[in-house]
Amino acid sequence: MITEKNFRKYRIGAKAQRLFIMRENGLNVPELVCVQSADSLRDFPFDMNGLYSVRSSADCEDGDSMSFAGQFSTCLNVRGIELGKYVRRCLSSSETAEEYMISMGKDPEEAHITAIIQKMVPSELSGVIFTANPQGILNETVIVVGRGLGCNVVEDRTDVTHYYYNTTDDLYCLERQNDSPLLTDEQLKELINISKKICCIFGRRQDIEFAVESGKIYVLQSRPVTSLTDDAVTVLDSSNISESYPGISLPMTESFVSEVYYQVFRSCIKRATKNDGTAERIDASLRKMTDSANGRIYYRISNWYDIILLLPFSKRIIPIWQEMLGVRDKEVTHGDKKAGFMTKLRVTTSFFQLLSTNRRNMKELEEYFGDVYKRYSNAISGTDDPETLLELYCGLRDELAEHWDLTLVNDLYTFIFTGLLKKCLTRKYGEKGQELTNLFIAGSRDIESMRPVKMLADIKKCFTESGALDDLRYVTDEESFERALSKCSNGARLISQYIDLYGDRCPEELKLETVTYRMKPYLLAKNIVSAAECGTTTEKELPKRGILADIFARKAAAGIRLRESSRMSRGRIFGLVREIINKTAEALCAQGRLSNSDDIYYLRFDELFEAVGNKNTELRELVRKRRETYRSFEKLPLYSRLVFAGEPVDKQLADASAGSLISGDTLRGIPCSSGDAEGEVLVVDKLTPDLDSDGKIIAAKMTDPGWVFLLSRSAGIVSERGSLLSHTAIISRELKKPAVVGVKELFSTVRNGDRIRINGSTGTVTILERKITMNEAI
Repeated sequence: MITEKNFRKYRIGAKAQRLFIMRENGLNVPELVCVQSADSLRDFPFDMNGLYSVRSSADCEDGDSMSFAGQFSTCLNVRGIELGKYVRRCLSSSETAEEYMISMGKDPEEAHITAIIQKMVPSELSGVIFTANPQGILNETVIVVGRGLGCNVVEDRTDVTHYYYNTTDDLYCLERQNDSPLLTDEQLKELINISKKICCIFGRRQDIEFAVESGKIYVLQSRPVTSLTDDAVTVLDSSNISESYPGISLPMTESFVSEVYYQVFRSCIKRATKNDGTAERIDASLRKMTDSANGRIYYRISNWYDIILLLPFSKRIIPIWQEMLGVRDKEVTHGDKKAGFMTKLRVTTSFFQLLSTNRRNMKELEEYFGDVYKRYSNAISGTDDPETLLELYCGLRDELAEHWDLTLVNDLYTFIFTGLLKKCLTRKYGEKGQELTNLFIAGSRDIESMRPVKMLADIKKCFTESGALDDLRYVTDEESFERALSKCSNGARLISQYIDLYGDRCPEELKLETVTYRMKPYLLAKNIVSAAECGTTTEKELPKRGILADIFARKAAAGIRLRESSRMSRGRIFGLVREIINKTAEALCAQGRLSNSDDIYYLRFDELFEAVGNKNTELRELVRKRRETYRSFEKLPLYSRLVFAGEPVDKQLADASAGSLISGDTLRGIPCSSGDAEGEVLVVDKLTPDLDSDGKIIAAKMTDPGWVFLLSRSAGIVSERGSLLSHTAIISRELKKPAVVGVKELFSTVRNGDRIRINGSTGTVTILERKITMNEAI
């Protein structure tokens, strides 16, 4: 007789063993016994009118390399009086499994079959949990649930709901078939916890069957997922790249960003290694510094580690780099190729040389950029020919690639000295070290990102003095904008200068598909009307820094100023590329090959080159399909990390909705700009011209440089993403607005109209009062 207390003494197969082990570990597995023949049934007190399931359990079944799913007989709703017949059927069902074993290179004689008899669960809902998505997404749990018995779900005899749960972010999206059932948040949480516990017990990814009856969840089976391996894992991480490319980025932007990162990093490696062939040796990694999934741009982070590991003191630099970029998962993943001694020596020499000359190099780069920008701006304005425009694009790309890698050196320079400053201050002042670091690297009033804000304030002053500010309030198009400008000549002159200098600085400015102020100047009217004076907060008296901290603070602040300046220049480069694309789009529309000029952004750059070179290339159908695909992506959440068993794959869901399992009233993030703020929350998922942030606390997933106008009018800022050197942090410090970034639970907890308090010194976010919705009031 095989019972729960002595099952380990018998050959009962992996399936049965797992069920008994799960019961031992407190999981809710229905009562079961194993028998090796129908004659053994007399040893157990079965209810003759009760209902049972009869399933196989073989030595070779549900193993680490073979699952045997569907190879043996399973009988459900078997009455106790008929158990003998179905046990014999189950034990004799090994013939189909023999062919399966032969195909897997196993000896059929190795099989030893017993039968599991288990109490039936009259399930209202049943389903399957895959603790890793079989499509190859390793940090995504998939839950499939339908009505009735589990056989209805696995045999596609009922409509099901798919839940896709990202284990890194506690976010999920779901897709329903018709009127398929929905799980409650409590049920979903319990299923996730059950799956985590089972994985912990067995140490492998699992395929779990479950049933729900009267609100109670039963575990019916668990087997290892044998189709996924860790042999070629790809890790995508959004970190601070989501600040530059929030939400969906269209194919043209994706392909351009990939090319830019490749060219710049390749140039940097050549410079650091004295062009010793390392760049060619790691070319595959350099070509994939970024990647995309579900329409979002990510770092392919293992490739970044490949590069950083070339540096001296890389083990000390990596934690600083992770903190400055807001990388939450600290695991270092990288390839197998290691740099040789001579390469390391060259990189070490270059490293110290470049750090020592960083400020001079960045100043020279700024002057060089001014010359390149002027030449290419004039050349692009002077032609409408697509082939010439693309030649100009290639020239611009190649010229800048040879020099723009210096911005990577400046980033590292800034990261290192900011990290050293924080370490120095934390050692001296303890917990206040973080706040003091924020204060010591702030106050760079001349940083480039603040100049547009100051210039808008000057423009507003001109229109106010001329009595024409009200005309700007009602601007809706180019014509009404021109009428307003005619009433204030000085303001019109300043606006012209502003567009020339900062016309590309706008929300989502690094997405090529973005409509900028340079393209439609009248969109600037809203920002002029709401422009605010900044920096009126009383300065805090700071403690003495000490000699070492003073050196670190000055170098970090200088790096930040240079970083913001290069970001402004980068935006202008993207403006030139955007002009090339828009002019090419007009030509393709004139040829009848595109329906609308913005269709071009659904093409990749290689496809654009082919289309210009070959007028027979079909574009309309490709664009139509891409539009449909990217519309579906908009319904999916942005995940901070995606882990794939192989190359990244997109999630194609016809109709998805998103949710989160995180809740609570006190949240914590990274304090990055000191001070307290209390007020009404303005949740900003996407920046639009009609947003009113006056006196409110902005809650955002992330911000980009174009948000500076909205931030300047707010009481404070809190964001899901970000780090000590993210743009949100830098601008908040300069505006003297309290700010907390990297609040993982923000969007699942805070909603528009709530009243909250944020502390930019401790990193806490407290919900003081919930806004009552109409439904809640009723």
